[in-house]
Amino acid sequence: MWLRTRVLVTRSWSELERRGTEPALAMLHTARDAAADLGDPLLLALTWIQEGTVLGRVGDWRACVSALEHAADGEHLLDPSQTWALWLNLGQAELGLGDTAAAAAHAEAAIAVAAEHGLVDLEFKARHNRAVVAFVDGDVPRALLLMKEADQMDAAVSRDRARLDHAEVLIAAGLVRQARATLEDALVTARAEGHRLETGEIGLRLARCDVLEDDLDGARRHLRSAVAAWRTRQADALLREAELVRATVDVADGSDLPAVVTALARRNTGMLGPAPSDRVAVRIEAEARALLGDPDGAEHRLDRLAGHPTGSLAAGLHEALVRARIAAARGRCDEAGRQATTGSRLLAAHQHQSSSLDVRAAMALHGRALARFDVERALEGGDAADLLSTVERWRAISHRVAPVAATSDPELSALTRELRRLRRLSTDGGADVVRELAPRIAALEADVAEREWSLADQVSSRPQAGAVEPDEAGAALADRQATAVELVESGGVLRAVVVSERGTTSHELGPLVDVVSLVVRLRRDLRARASLAPHSPMLRTLARATRSSLGAVDAVFGRLWGGGARVIVIPSASLSAMPWRLLPSLAGSPVTVAPSLTRWVRGPQRVGAEQPQEPLRALYGPGLAHPAPEVAAVREAWGVSTTTRAAASSDDVLAALGAARVVHLAAHGTHEAQSPLFSSVRMADGPVFAHEFPRPVVAEHVALAACDVGQFSSRPGDEPLGLATALLSLGTHSVLAAVAPVADDLAAETMVHYHRQLARGADAAEAWCATVAEQPDAGAFCVYGSEWSAGGTEAAETIR
Repeated sequence: MWLRTRVLVTRSWSELERRGTEPALAMLHTARDAAADLGDPLLLALTWIQEGTVLGRVGDWRACVSALEHAADGEHLLDPSQTWALWLNLGQAELGLGDTAAAAAHAEAAIAVAAEHGLVDLEFKARHNRAVVAFVDGDVPRALLLMKEADQMDAAVSRDRARLDHAEVLIAAGLVRQARATLEDALVTARAEGHRLETGEIGLRLARCDVLEDDLDGARRHLRSAVAAWRTRQADALLREAELVRATVDVADGSDLPAVVTALARRNTGMLGPAPSDRVAVRIEAEARALLGDPDGAEHRLDRLAGHPTGSLAAGLHEALVRARIAAARGRCDEAGRQATTGSRLLAAHQHQSSSLDVRAAMALHGRALARFDVERALEGGDAADLLSTVERWRAISHRVAPVAATSDPELSALTRELRRLRRLSTDGGADVVRELAPRIAALEADVAEREWSLADQVSSRPQAGAVEPDEAGAALADRQATAVELVESGGVLRAVVVSERGTTSHELGPLVDVVSLVVRLRRDLRARASLAPHSPMLRTLARATRSSLGAVDAVFGRLWGGGARVIVIPSASLSAMPWRLLPSLAGSPVTVAPSLTRWVRGPQRVGAEQPQEPLRALYGPGLAHPAPEVAAVREAWGVSTTTRAAASSDDVLAALGAARVVHLAAHGTHEAQSPLFSSVRMADGPVFAHEFPRPVVAEHVALAACDVGQFSSRPGDEPLGLATALLSLGTHSVLAAVAPVADDLAAETMVHYHRQLARGADAAEAWCATVAEQPDAGAFCVYGSEWSAGGTEAAETIR
């Protein structure tokens, strides 16, 4: 009798997967009756623990807690593994109900039990659950770190559940591409092993990825898959989660809104539950009501959230969006703008918790819907100054505060050194070496990225500046006799907001796809020219093609500059690789390309940055035609007498960025569009990656005599990422960099001329303007960031 009862308890788990919730619970009730007949309190406690586990698996958290509290009465009878199961499952259920403090305490209790008794496999699971609690508490960097530490344990357990939770944290961080890859791998395993519940959970998470990436058709496909999997297992709580995601899709698509309101009104009747999904349901219903023109009903629903924690970044931004929609439905545009401002500040606060430039940029994905609404609101209002304020509110938010700060991380340093070594071997080797090393390099890049994502900002608090307003921008531009042109993409149309001493105006430039095609054609011509030998018969033909391409692009933008003595361009995401300095209409005008107008007006925040220790360091990497004379001439221009007889190492580059006021670096460069922070410059020991730059960077101005590294990739949410923009976000005032290939000899000649101009006191944009006037083909380079000169805000005499 005892053995049969024990088998029933164990079999209930497989019964859940095979036939569903009700048969599994029925089996446990039979076992409980038998345990009572036997008078065995231990066996009785085990039936309650297993029932809690089953109920937790299908998301019925209240019933799960109730079952486990019954089991706790017999805690003194449990062996270590059974005690571990009690605390682990109770903590998971409390997490599902939103009680993170209790969840953390019970996860720690489970870790302690497992560690004390050497139960490595169980300790892994408890440590992983503790990471999930950190995630739900909003501490994404800590969650990623704890998950990585758990994953490194030598535990012989399936990692499938851990992979799902890891994907959930990646989604919260905005790293949707990486989350999708993790989920798709897990889906293959779940289907192969016939795990229907897990298949459904993966499908639901993939649907949420689709929603974030605006793929609503993909979200509906994944939802159908999840629902089909769960219906066969009577997973009612999980089906309710799927219904919630379906409502999210319908609201995003603006379809079937009355049905959404009806369904969620039924669900939201009665007391608001403590689970995060209960609050999600309220917000979605309120948003649907606002879209249907019922702002009073929407606000009444949102009032139910008063006194309840907002929860995640995504939840806070969603609430700000709903409140902005309510204000807009009432015709209160200013109030809608204030709600959007609240959302942008919330996003900034979460970005600053992380020391990872990648995570900071990725988090902006969660603000995309609110930013899109905000821009559309401003466009409908027709006020160019309001449009400028709105666009700036969302553009490059992470550049507005002091650079991220992180303690030195030995593991990240070791991983990066090994990646550098393998990259160098791959570059120097033949095709066979490249093929052999490719899998190891890819795996190392993934490890480096994950470690970098988990680094938390070590500065506990810092001022968070808002975006520049039109009056402040206009005054700064008038002082420099400058015109700013901020490009905006909305609804497939490219627009420009032009700001000058004459005021602020808005201009429609045409379909975005048409403008992008012109820029792509221009870049193709530039690359083709750069690949030709100096006396190739094709040079003349490609020169004509390039002039034609430049003329076509100039016809779009040339009317915007307004004859200003100086021009600042703030490009939109699709125009990140445009060589602005080459446009004929900008000949003779100093040009700066900035991540945002706010960044140009105010410059970088350099709180905590050390003072430069020397005026200049000039370095070069391997494989260039004549780098030593170039570097010597640059040093001579600044009156620096030291010499270098060999190519510099990665350590030399990092030391220079952390000590010198001006850094000149001549090297081959690479922009990695898919992984921008692996963009690099090649040095003697291998590439130096953007992600390993000092935090903060001491150098005020950096000249990168390297191809392509002026490019940046924009994550959804207008957050630029690349090698040059990494320097800017880490405190550098300005960077000179190229967005296309440039011949070594041309780069060397122009760089010497440029540094002579800088050393004489010209600001960076003026110095490069004068240089391009002498060598027009060097226009693939441009100055990025803010205005900077050697006689600027950081006086030269402060350098020891």
